[in-house]
Amino acid sequence: MSKPVLNKLSQEVVNQIAAGEVVERPASVVKELLDNAIDAKADRIEIKVKEGGLELIEISDNGVGIPKRNLPEIFLPHTTSKINRIEDLNTLLSMGFRGEALSTITSVSKVHVISKYEDEGIGNIIMFNEKGQSDVRSAAKEQGTTVRVENLFYNIPARRKYLKSAPTEYRKIYELLNRYFVVYPNISFKLEKDGKEVLSLDAISKHKAGEICKERVAEIYGDDELVEIKYDGNGIRINGYSGHPSSHKSKNTKQLVFVNGRPVMDRGIMRAVYEGYSRYLPFGEKVNFYINIDINPELVDVNVHPRKEEIRFENPFRIYSAIEEAVKHALNKELSFQIDSTSSPIAQRRESFNSSSESKEYTTREIKFDKQYSSIKDSLLFSKEALTVSEEGDAIRNIFQIFDKYIVIEFVDERLWVIDQHAAAERINFEKIQKREERPLDIQSLLVPTSLIFSKEERLFLEEFKSFFQDIGIEYDVKEYGIDILSLPSVLSTANTEALFKEIFEISDNLDTLKKEFNKKKEDILATVACHTSIRSGQKLNYEEMRNLFEELSSCENPYSCPHGRPAIWKLTREKIDTNFERTY
Repeated sequence: MSKPVLNKLSQEVVNQIAAGEVVERPASVVKELLDNAIDAKADRIEIKVKEGGLELIEISDNGVGIPKRNLPEIFLPHTTSKINRIEDLNTLLSMGFRGEALSTITSVSKVHVISKYEDEGIGNIIMFNEKGQSDVRSAAKEQGTTVRVENLFYNIPARRKYLKSAPTEYRKIYELLNRYFVVYPNISFKLEKDGKEVLSLDAISKHKAGEICKERVAEIYGDDELVEIKYDGNGIRINGYSGHPSSHKSKNTKQLVFVNGRPVMDRGIMRAVYEGYSRYLPFGEKVNFYINIDINPELVDVNVHPRKEEIRFENPFRIYSAIEEAVKHALNKELSFQIDSTSSPIAQRRESFNSSSESKEYTTREIKFDKQYSSIKDSLLFSKEALTVSEEGDAIRNIFQIFDKYIVIEFVDERLWVIDQHAAAERINFEKIQKREERPLDIQSLLVPTSLIFSKEERLFLEEFKSFFQDIGIEYDVKEYGIDILSLPSVLSTANTEALFKEIFEISDNLDTLKKEFNKKKEDILATVACHTSIRSGQKLNYEEMRNLFEELSSCENPYSCPHGRPAIWKLTREKIDTNFERTY
């Protein structure tokens, strides 16, 4: 048996392994390059992306630039201008500092860097490809730096294979950029996608880096019903905005947290925000919030995650208590001010909301897909028997509607069914959509497209999953403001399509989760579509409509409940009714 041989890995292989931690996907490259541009004191940054960043990522800034003598060195492993000693990590405030980031990018892509340092008269260019590093040569350039990254993971096919589609990777980049847009209102940004400018944001000069401003939040997320949050004490400064309690919703909220201007994920901070809302929100409801925390860098460790997305506080309780106090103070101030300003229509509406919050208990919620109901099991037991049609057929003696909600059917064999007309219709339409390949849906082209307005993030979602919606008969064009619906399945002809999409967006806690779990959530989306195509509660039905509903439900593969899990039928017999009235004759 041969002995194992130890091999010392080449620096190229080491860099490619390190790339797995630092450069996970195109958005990771964008993040590293953006951090460097911000550290270079740029106030104008342009981002170009092609094919979701797989073909091209180019970031240009007007920062201080890179001296000619440093250009060959900045892409060497563990090279950084940010730290000299391990102790420097304790006081680091810059965005980018991991010395291997640039070297790993050059190890998995083809890179061009052109830069003009502020104290030099001309720019310089250097290139990195499969042949290695080129010489530095002069090039015309205004002050600043442009980094062009092409063919990401071209030399590691296995890594490239596991990346998502170009629209998905672009969405990841766009979601990342939104965080930078919010926390750096002092910087103007331009974004170009596949040769077309899709966004241009002017710098808001009255604000500094890390100062979250209402104007930029509204420009990015369309969110302007916000409460300002401020705190300054115990070495902690907090600034930002959170949603007014009247804007609460159950899902799909924006929760952006920054520490010293760095986008981070921290569940403790999110919990602290909601602790501050505890008196003002119905249980389980959420609001948008955008918060930056400035803290002495010695009290926080940002190097606990390879991509600097997680942090560790020296004294987390102090941070979380400050956030909770800041939120409570902001809400108390905002709401007490509105009570004093009852002449304002907005104040009157909000005051009405607050008073209704105190007078009502929010114990009932709309039924969601992931909840279980104790009545379902019982429903299935009797419904399976109830829907077994005898060879002679089910002879109906009488059929009528009650409360404009339920269909009551009396059979000649002394059985009685009560059918929830909406639940039954949902089940019927759900299975029709499921079986669209066996029996194509009837599609209607609209003479005049229906225009709906959506946020940028919602438009990205609709663009990414356009083929899925087209497959179920909902065809649309994505526009700068939203979508134009071109055709619909005939069963949706009278539906409120805006409400339909809103409900689809709220299937998961937020759009990010819905996108990640899209394949798992497809049935939930079909159930939502079926719901909007169905007979509603409160809708009057004639005999033929009721009879047709019963017959179609009986032919369903799973007629026992609606797609959300609610029972569709309640079965009674004359014997059970007699027993309830203590009748023996």
